[in-house]
Amino acid sequence: MQVPDEDRRKVGAYLGLGWGFAGAVGLFVGLGWLLDRWLGVSPVFTVIGVFVGGAAGFYYLVRQAFEIQKGDRAGNHENDGGREPPGKAPDRK
Repeated sequence: MQVPDEDRRKVGAYLGLGWGFAGAVGLFVGLGWLLDRWLGVSPVFTVIGVFVGGAAGFYYLVRQAFEIQKGDRAGNHENDGGREPPGKAPDRK
């Protein structure tokens, strides 16, 4: 069974969300760790980096998920197996 290219793009987009979240958390934790070492303090900035990175990653995840969903709704429904467009009742004979 072959998967259409459109479905592959959707899967790739959703997989990218996880990498984006992990990247944001990793970046801010790393910056916090470097700042802790540079200032010679306990892991205060590392903990702050966890929370800031989590918030930034969550913001990225939600923003991108809405963009993907918006693209799905605005897609072309001409060749979707004969289904009626959303919001239109099927014709009864």
